[in-house]
Amino acid sequence: MPVIKPRKKNEAEECIQKAIEHYRHSDEPSIRVSGEKYGGAYSTLRGRLKGRVSWEVGHHKLQVMTEYEERSIVRWCERLDEWGHPAWLDLVKSMAQAIVARRLKDHSVGKNWITRFLNRHPALATKLSTRLDRQRALTSDPVVLKDYFNKV
Repeated sequence: MPVIKPRKKNEAEECIQKAIEHYRHSDEPSIRVSGEKYGGAYSTLRGRLKGRVSWEVGHHKLQVMTEYEERSIVRWCERLDEWGHPAWLDLVKSMAQAIVARRLKDHSVGKNWITRFLNRHPALATKLSTRLDRQRALTSDPVVLKDYFNKV
C-alpha cells in the first residue's frame, strides 16, 4: 500500500478531484489505480464516487453563521484595516456573537470559532501589532496638521 503524504486540505481535495476525473475518463476504471496515481486514499475515492461529499461541504449546514454574515464580517475587518484600526480577535468574535444573537437567541459562536473563521478566510491574516514610532505619532497631531495646511 502506498504511503500518502499529509497535505493541506485544498491540496488533498484537488488530488481527490483529479483521481475521480481519471477514474471516470479511464478506459479500464480502477479506484485503486486512480488513487495511487494522484495520491488519494481508496476509501475516500470510493465514498466520493458513491455520492459522499467532502467534510467541509457536509458540515457547512452545522455552522452557526451564514456565508453572508461571514462575508459582512470580512468586509468590516477590511474596512477597519483601511481606516488604520486593528481588528482584534476578541473584537471580531464579539461582532460575530452580536450578529448571531440577533438571529438566534439561544446560540453562540464556539471557543474555536475565530481560528476556523480565519482558516476559511485566508485573506484575513493575523499579525502582531508593533509600537508606533514617536515621530509618526507626532505627525497626526491636530495642531501640527492645522499649521501645515495654513502654510500650504
